[in-house]
Amino acid sequence: MSYDRREFLKALTLGGVALFTADWFKLVGEAKATSAGKLLPALPGQKVSAKGDQIRAFWTGHHFELCLNGTIYDEVPDLEDEDEEEFDESEFEQDEEESEEEFEERVQEARDEWESEQRSERESRQEDHEFDWYRHSCPGALAVPYLREVFDELELNAEEVDAVDACDIGSIEFHDGSCPGNDTYVAATAPDYETLAALQRVLGALKRKCRVVIVEPNPGDAAKV
Repeated sequence: MSYDRREFLKALTLGGVALFTADWFKLVGEAKATSAGKLLPALPGQKVSAKGDQIRAFWTGHHFELCLNGTIYDEVPDLEDEDEEEFDESEFEQDEEESEEEFEERVQEARDEWESEQRSERESRQEDHEFDWYRHSCPGALAVPYLREVFDELELNAEEVDAVDACDIGSIEFHDGSCPGNDTYVAATAPDYETLAALQRVLGALKRKCRVVIVEPNPGDAAKV
């Protein structure tokens, strides 16, 4: 793309109607200043329903983490372990030459070995459960396919825009793995308040019942007021 984000936004139309006008840019600046970066602007007559989905934004120091209908603080749900078993002593029989004490020691050794194997298997299932949740089910990961779908929809309806350019409605970035060897971090992030405002504008224009909510604003936006 040969022009910057602002120029791209000014050129973006949906159904022949410009999404980002000079009035919109002015409104964004005013809303940011008066709310200290906590509330997003709405165009005159524009209604954003409180019902439906929410993209919730949390400032983490250098960008906003985006979550779908949840928070960055949500914890991994408990593993519903249906494979839980009980140690079965009935399969052990005391040998004729074995004393009661020797028999009990043999059974206890077998129990200890069985319980060790069970712990190892539970830990493995727990690790798999946590890995799957962070990659596919946590609010941060859920925001990724939702926003990709939004950009695909925008590409289908907007004039002369592709999905890659559509991500630039606010420089939203997608992450798959925070570093080599760590595949659990799947997320979408936004660099600033203006990005969130642009995203809300697009969601409204596409008639999606989704509201962008700034849960934890950038402290720097308040400092500029």
